[in-house]
Amino acid sequence: MNRRAILGLVGCFVALAGCASQPPDFSFGGAGFQPANTRLNLAYAERNFGDMSLYRGKPAEAAAALAQFEAAVAGMRDPATSIALPVRYGPQVAAAIREEREALGIPLTVLPNQVSAALAAAVGPLRSGDQAAIRTALSNPVFTLGPDQTLARLSNLPRMWTLESIAPILTRAAGTESGVVLR
Repeated sequence: MNRRAILGLVGCFVALAGCASQPPDFSFGGAGFQPANTRLNLAYAERNFGDMSLYRGKPAEAAAALAQFEAAVAGMRDPATSIALPVRYGPQVAAAIREEREALGIPLTVLPNQVSAALAAAVGPLRSGDQAAIRTALSNPVFTLGPDQTLARLSNLPRMWTLESIAPILTRAAGTESGVVLR
């Protein structure tokens, strides 16, 4: 292997390490969480739900990351966003949805925008630690396990390999125009 090829490989590894080392950012570059802004949600996908193990013991952050994921899915289903996601990733996105929803006891029949809204509504109370508000937010019918079990699951999420593996693909999709949209 020549020197140029070796330097190219080193550069690729450094670039990948740089992406992975960025901490989660729920300020979305100062714009804040905007469920209807699909491109913004996708742009922060790798950063915010590329490693869900970061949220062990941090239920507010786990809820924020999963709300962002569901908002991104809802946006990708909307033909008006014209996000191009190759069809071959559809099954992987569907598997990530199943993985996330099984972890929290959310039925697959609930629309992504409803799940996103329910999770986003829980973030504030979870951050503040207001137990009554947490119970109210997690009593949403979307959470079939009830508030106590849902809180326990958000506090100790299992590793979500499929969700984490699709995050970089979703981030790349943020910069695409027209093409196949996920339905």
